[in-house]
Amino acid sequence: MPFTPGHGYVGRLSTSLENTGPTDHSPETDEPGEAVEHDEATEAEAAEESAFMADPRPGGVLSTETFGLVALFLLAITMFSGQLIGLLTTVSSIGDQPVTVAQVAQLNTQITVSGTLAAASALTAALALVLSGTGTRDWARWTASAVLITGLLLVVVAVLTYLQVPAGVAQQPPMMPTG
Repeated sequence: MPFTPGHGYVGRLSTSLENTGPTDHSPETDEPGEAVEHDEATEAEAAEESAFMADPRPGGVLSTETFGLVALFLLAITMFSGQLIGLLTTVSSIGDQPVTVAQVAQLNTQITVSGTLAAASALTAALALVLSGTGTRDWARWTASAVLITGLLLVVVAVLTYLQVPAGVAQQPPMMPTG
């Protein structure tokens, strides 16, 4: 490509900061009234677009972001306590073995508490999604959606675990040796 003093390299796009070309890209018309109408229409379209693309709503106590984070913390408590998955494996491994009434009551209480925390996290995430609008930040929607799915799965695990708990049997008194 040859270099010309006035135009740089011929056939190559200039990357200089100078703008030597025309800056008016509006259509040329013979009548000046048409160009004015076009500019007003363009301004109206730009105003509609700016109204559609709203700025993020300010956060607050009752915002989607707050409820999404609360749901995430509730889910973390449920997950890191580890009781629900541990109880599922315990109840699954018991099978047909006799379990005392006191142990069944303890298992049911632990399952109910873990299931309630999972349900609370799912409900809080659902509330966050209900409160979301066009100005809601994307990460708040993603967090609430992920917590809602995970929370509902943990509620299903809690219900299945509760249904697998065997019926309690009365505690047998210890056998006294005879003889």
